[in-house]
Amino acid sequence: MTKCIFFDAAGVLLDTSAMQTQWQRLIGEFLAPRLGGAPSAWGPANAYAVERMWARYRDPRGTPRETHERLRRLWLREMCEKVGVPSPRDAGALAEETYGWVAARVAAPMPGVAGAMRSLKARGFRLFTSTAQASLEIGGYLKAIEVRELFDETYGTDIIDRWKTNAAFYRRILEHAGVRAEDAVTVDDQERCLDWAKRAGLRTFRFAPRGTPSSHDVIGALSELVERL
Repeated sequence: MTKCIFFDAAGVLLDTSAMQTQWQRLIGEFLAPRLGGAPSAWGPANAYAVERMWARYRDPRGTPRETHERLRRLWLREMCEKVGVPSPRDAGALAEETYGWVAARVAAPMPGVAGAMRSLKARGFRLFTSTAQASLEIGGYLKAIEVRELFDETYGTDIIDRWKTNAAFYRRILEHAGVRAEDAVTVDDQERCLDWAKRAGLRTFRFAPRGTPSSHDVIGALSELVERL
């Protein structure tokens, strides 16, 4: 019997196409008063630094906890260089504060997210995320769309210190949450992630347009999950 649901974030709970513009505006609002430079300069600097950050994530050369912190420091320093202001000595702490502040103000939900999460919670399901991003970031995004309090935990790779690259990611999350695989389902928009989750013993749903070929159950809207469980 299903008791717990693990959701991927980007492309399932969050509309990534709506996030970039908000980040570009908010980053300047936060950093310009603290570090200087024109607020409008920080958006393009962020776009530049984020592209370099994601390139480094392709070959992280470290554990998630170490890598997220290291790449956030580099992200801030490269933005400072691009804007033409000195990098702060406490780059790591300020980068973390920046991520938390901006994420908590980026409201970019996929259609029907809030209603579906509240319906599932009201039916007694425990809700979690199961994303490759850091929990700091995901927790902020869920707070911005006013559903964070519905989730027991926002699992990113930092909490379990395991990359989302195989079935061990899901096994580690289940262990950390104290949840049996047979009591859990996961929702993701990526076929390969669901393949790993199924190997870990979870029931799987792919969030995709109706008719999408998949070896997993397909839902075209999160409201369908409410009906299927």
